[in-house]
Amino acid sequence: MNKERYRFLIHYTLSFIGGYLGLYAIVSRADLFGNAQTANLLGVVRDLIGRDFPDMLLRVGALLIYMTAVILTVWIPEHVSTDLRFISIGIDIFAILLLGFLPSGMSPVVALYPVFFAMPFQWCTFKAPGGYNSSTIFSTNNLRQFTTAVTQFLMNKDTAQRDKAKFYGMTLLSFHAGAALSLILYMYRGLSGVWICLIPALYAVWLISADRNTAVDAPAVSRSTASSGSSLRNLSYKKKEA
Repeated sequence: MNKERYRFLIHYTLSFIGGYLGLYAIVSRADLFGNAQTANLLGVVRDLIGRDFPDMLLRVGALLIYMTAVILTVWIPEHVSTDLRFISIGIDIFAILLLGFLPSGMSPVVALYPVFFAMPFQWCTFKAPGGYNSSTIFSTNNLRQFTTAVTQFLMNKDTAQRDKAKFYGMTLLSFHAGAALSLILYMYRGLSGVWICLIPALYAVWLISADRNTAVDAPAVSRSTASSGSSLRNLSYKKKEA
Protein backbone atom coordinates (compact mmCIF):
# COMPACT_ATOMS: atom_id res chain seq x y z
CA MET A 1 0.00 0.00 0.00
CA ASN A 2 1.45 3.39 -0.95
CA LYS A 3 1.96 6.29 1.43
CA GLU A 4 -0.88 8.40 0.04
CA ARG A 5 -3.31 5.53 0.56
CA TYR A 6 -2.41 5.39 4.25
CA ARG A 7 -3.00 9.14 4.58
CA PHE A 8 -6.52 8.82 3.19
CA LEU A 9 -7.33 5.91 5.51
CA ILE A 10 -6.02 7.88 8.48
CA HIS A 11 -8.25 10.79 7.52
CA TYR A 12 -11.37 8.65 7.21
CA THR A 13 -10.62 6.87 10.51
CA LEU A 14 -10.19 10.17 12.35
CA SER A 15 -13.43 11.44 10.80
CA PHE A 16 -15.14 8.37 12.22
CA ILE A 17 -13.71 9.17 15.67
CA GLY A 18 -14.75 12.83 15.30
CA GLY A 19 -18.33 11.85 14.53
CA TYR A 20 -18.39 9.28 17.31
CA LEU A 21 -17.26 11.70 20.02
CA GLY A 22 -19.31 14.53 18.56
CA LEU A 23 -22.62 12.70 18.88
CA TYR A 24 -21.59 11.16 22.19
CA ALA A 25 -21.30 14.70 23.55
CA ILE A 26 -24.75 15.62 22.25
CA VAL A 27 -26.68 12.60 23.51
CA SER A 28 -24.88 12.16 26.83
CA ARG A 29 -24.30 15.74 27.92
CA ALA A 30 -27.42 17.85 27.34
CA ASP A 31 -26.97 18.56 23.62
CA LEU A 32 -23.49 20.09 23.93
CA PHE A 33 -21.24 19.66 20.90
CA GLY A 34 -17.75 19.05 22.24
CA ASN A 35 -16.02 19.34 18.85
CA ALA A 36 -16.71 23.06 18.46
CA GLN A 37 -16.48 26.25 20.48
CA THR A 38 -19.22 28.22 18.71
CA ALA A 39 -22.04 27.01 20.96
CA ASN A 40 -19.84 27.30 24.02
CA LEU A 41 -18.93 30.91 23.23
CA LEU A 42 -22.58 31.76 22.68
CA GLY A 43 -23.25 30.15 26.06
CA VAL A 44 -20.66 32.47 27.62
CA VAL A 45 -22.47 35.49 26.19
CA ARG A 46 -25.83 34.14 27.38
CA ASP A 47 -24.52 33.48 30.90
CA LEU A 48 -22.85 36.89 31.07
CA ILE A 49 -26.04 38.74 30.15
CA GLY A 50 -28.15 36.43 32.30
CA ARG A 51 -25.63 36.74 35.18
CA ASP A 52 -25.19 33.01 35.53
CA PHE A 53 -21.57 33.46 36.48
CA PRO A 54 -20.85 29.93 37.80
CA ASP A 55 -21.88 28.37 34.49
CA MET A 56 -20.03 31.12 32.60
CA LEU A 57 -16.79 30.26 34.43
CA LEU A 58 -17.18 26.59 33.49
CA ARG A 59 -17.61 27.57 29.86
CA VAL A 60 -14.61 29.89 30.00
CA GLY A 61 -12.69 26.93 31.38
CA ALA A 62 -13.75 24.89 28.33
CA LEU A 63 -12.62 27.74 26.09
CA LEU A 64 -9.18 27.90 27.75
CA ILE A 65 -8.78 24.12 27.44
CA TYR A 66 -9.64 24.33 23.74
CA MET A 67 -7.14 27.13 23.19
CA THR A 68 -4.45 25.30 25.17
CA ALA A 69 -4.78 22.29 22.89
CA VAL A 70 -4.31 24.50 19.82
CA ILE A 71 -1.29 26.22 21.39
CA LEU A 72 0.36 22.88 22.21
CA THR A 73 0.09 21.71 18.59
CA VAL A 74 2.30 24.67 17.71
CA TRP A 75 4.67 24.46 20.71
CA ILE A 76 5.32 20.69 20.85
CA PRO A 77 6.86 20.28 17.35
CA GLU A 78 9.36 23.02 18.21
CA HIS A 79 10.56 21.25 21.37
CA VAL A 80 9.83 17.51 20.96
CA SER A 81 10.88 15.21 18.13
CA THR A 82 8.04 12.70 18.64
CA ASP A 83 5.55 12.43 15.79
CA LEU A 84 2.70 14.74 16.85
CA ARG A 85 0.19 12.34 15.33
CA PHE A 86 0.99 9.69 17.94
CA ILE A 87 0.57 12.27 20.70
CA SER A 88 -2.80 13.30 19.29
CA ILE A 89 -4.11 9.74 19.10
CA GLY A 90 -2.75 9.11 22.61
CA ILE A 91 -4.79 12.08 23.83
CA ASP A 92 -7.86 10.71 22.03
CA ILE A 93 -7.40 7.33 23.73
CA PHE A 94 -6.99 8.92 27.16
CA ALA A 95 -10.09 11.08 26.62
CA ILE A 96 -12.15 8.08 25.49
CA LEU A 97 -11.12 6.08 28.57
CA LEU A 98 -11.84 8.99 30.91
CA LEU A 99 -15.26 9.79 29.43
CA GLY A 100 -16.62 6.36 30.30
CA PHE A 101 -15.80 6.84 33.99
CA LEU A 102 -17.26 10.32 34.50
CA PRO A 103 -20.55 10.28 36.46
CA SER A 104 -23.70 11.15 34.55
CA GLY A 105 -24.81 13.71 37.14
CA MET A 106 -21.83 16.06 36.84
CA SER A 107 -21.85 19.36 34.96
CA PRO A 108 -22.17 18.58 31.24
CA VAL A 109 -19.64 21.29 30.41
CA VAL A 110 -17.01 19.87 32.78
CA ALA A 111 -17.77 16.33 31.63
CA LEU A 112 -16.78 17.33 28.11
CA TYR A 113 -13.47 18.93 29.07
CA PRO A 114 -11.60 15.87 27.68
CA VAL A 115 -13.37 16.29 24.33
CA PHE A 116 -12.73 20.03 24.33
CA PHE A 117 -9.02 19.22 24.53
CA ALA A 118 -8.75 16.13 22.32
CA MET A 119 -10.73 17.31 19.30
CA PRO A 120 -8.94 20.62 18.59
CA PHE A 121 -5.61 18.86 19.13
CA GLN A 122 -6.62 16.32 16.50
CA TRP A 123 -7.94 19.01 14.17
CA CYS A 124 -4.68 20.99 14.25
CA THR A 125 -2.42 17.95 14.04
CA PHE A 126 -3.77 16.10 11.02
CA LYS A 127 -3.86 17.73 7.62
CA ALA A 128 -6.15 16.36 4.93
CA PRO A 129 -4.45 14.30 2.20
CA GLY A 130 -4.43 15.05 -1.50
CA GLY A 131 -4.21 18.81 -1.00
CA TYR A 132 -7.82 19.00 0.19
CA ASN A 133 -9.04 21.27 2.97
CA SER A 134 -11.06 19.03 5.24
CA SER A 135 -11.67 18.77 8.98
CA THR A 136 -12.17 15.46 10.77
CA ILE A 137 -14.27 16.98 13.57
CA PHE A 138 -16.79 19.15 11.66
CA SER A 139 -19.13 18.57 8.73
CA THR A 140 -20.15 22.02 7.46
CA ASN A 141 -17.20 22.71 5.16
CA ASN A 142 -17.05 19.07 4.06
CA LEU A 143 -20.70 19.23 3.02
CA ARG A 144 -20.13 22.48 1.13
CA GLN A 145 -17.10 21.07 -0.69
CA PHE A 146 -18.96 17.86 -1.55
CA THR A 147 -21.96 19.77 -2.90
CA THR A 148 -19.92 22.13 -5.08
CA ALA A 149 -17.75 19.27 -6.40
CA VAL A 150 -20.78 17.18 -7.38
CA THR A 151 -22.39 20.20 -9.05
CA GLN A 152 -19.27 21.06 -11.04
CA PHE A 153 -18.77 17.45 -12.10
CA LEU A 154 -22.36 17.19 -13.35
CA MET A 155 -21.98 20.46 -15.23
CA ASN A 156 -18.49 20.02 -16.71
CA LYS A 157 -17.66 16.29 -16.36
CA ASP A 158 -14.39 17.28 -14.69
CA THR A 159 -12.65 14.15 -13.32
CA ALA A 160 -10.81 16.23 -10.70
CA GLN A 161 -14.17 17.32 -9.32
CA ARG A 162 -15.32 13.70 -9.35
CA ASP A 163 -12.33 12.69 -7.22
CA LYS A 164 -12.95 15.64 -4.93
CA ALA A 165 -16.58 14.62 -4.49
CA LYS A 166 -15.51 11.06 -3.65
CA PHE A 167 -13.08 12.30 -1.00
CA TYR A 168 -15.55 14.62 0.73
CA GLY A 169 -18.33 12.07 0.35
CA MET A 170 -16.22 9.42 2.09
CA THR A 171 -15.30 11.92 4.82
CA LEU A 172 -18.96 12.71 5.45
CA LEU A 173 -19.87 9.04 5.39
CA SER A 174 -17.11 8.17 7.88
CA PHE A 175 -18.06 11.02 10.23
CA HIS A 176 -21.75 10.15 10.31
CA ALA A 177 -21.15 6.40 10.50
CA GLY A 178 -19.20 7.12 13.67
CA ALA A 179 -22.03 9.29 14.94
CA ALA A 180 -24.62 6.59 14.22
CA LEU A 181 -22.63 3.89 16.00
CA SER A 182 -22.09 6.22 18.95
CA LEU A 183 -25.83 6.73 19.36
CA ILE A 184 -26.62 3.02 19.06
CA LEU A 185 -24.02 2.05 21.66
CA TYR A 186 -25.09 4.84 24.00
CA MET A 187 -28.67 3.55 23.83
CA TYR A 188 -27.56 0.05 24.85
CA ARG A 189 -24.44 0.65 26.93
CA GLY A 190 -24.85 4.14 28.35
CA LEU A 191 -21.75 6.24 29.00
CA SER A 192 -19.43 3.24 28.77
CA GLY A 193 -20.40 2.84 25.12
CA VAL A 194 -17.78 5.48 24.35
CA TRP A 195 -15.06 2.88 24.98
CA ILE A 196 -15.85 1.13 21.68
CA CYS A 197 -14.24 4.17 20.06
CA LEU A 198 -10.92 2.76 21.27
CA ILE A 199 -11.02 0.33 18.33
CA PRO A 200 -10.77 2.96 15.56
CA ALA A 201 -8.30 4.92 17.70
CA LEU A 202 -5.97 1.91 17.91
CA TYR A 203 -6.48 1.28 14.20
CA ALA A 204 -5.35 4.86 13.59
CA VAL A 205 -2.16 4.15 15.59
CA TRP A 206 -1.44 1.19 13.30
CA LEU A 207 -2.10 3.26 10.18
CA ILE A 208 0.25 6.03 11.35
CA SER A 209 2.97 3.46 12.10
CA ALA A 210 2.52 1.94 8.64
CA ASP A 211 2.65 5.41 7.06
CA ARG A 212 5.92 6.17 8.88
CA ASN A 213 7.43 2.86 7.78
CA THR A 214 6.46 3.57 4.18
CA ALA A 215 8.14 6.97 4.40
CA VAL A 216 11.32 5.36 5.74
CA ASP A 217 11.37 2.64 3.08
CA ALA A 218 10.85 5.03 0.17
CA PRO A 219 14.32 6.69 0.26
CA ALA A 220 15.96 3.25 0.51
CA VAL A 221 14.12 2.07 -2.59
CA SER A 222 15.10 5.26 -4.42
CA ARG A 223 18.76 4.81 -3.50
CA SER A 224 18.64 1.17 -4.59
CA THR A 225 17.11 2.12 -7.93
CA ALA A 226 19.67 4.85 -8.46
CA SER A 227 22.50 2.48 -7.58
CA SER A 228 21.22 -0.14 -10.04
CA GLY A 229 20.95 2.45 -12.77
CA SER A 230 24.49 3.63 -12.10
CA SER A 231 25.82 0.06 -12.26
CA LEU A 232 24.10 -0.54 -15.60
CA ARG A 233 25.56 2.66 -17.00
CA ASN A 234 29.06 1.68 -15.85
CA LEU A 235 28.69 -1.80 -17.38
CA SER A 236 27.55 -0.32 -20.66
CA TYR A 237 30.48 2.08 -20.65
CA LYS A 238 32.97 -0.75 -20.07
CA LYS A 239 31.49 -2.75 -22.96
CA LYS A 240 31.97 0.21 -25.26
CA GLU A 241 35.59 0.53 -24.17
CA ALA A 242 36.15 -3.16 -24.88
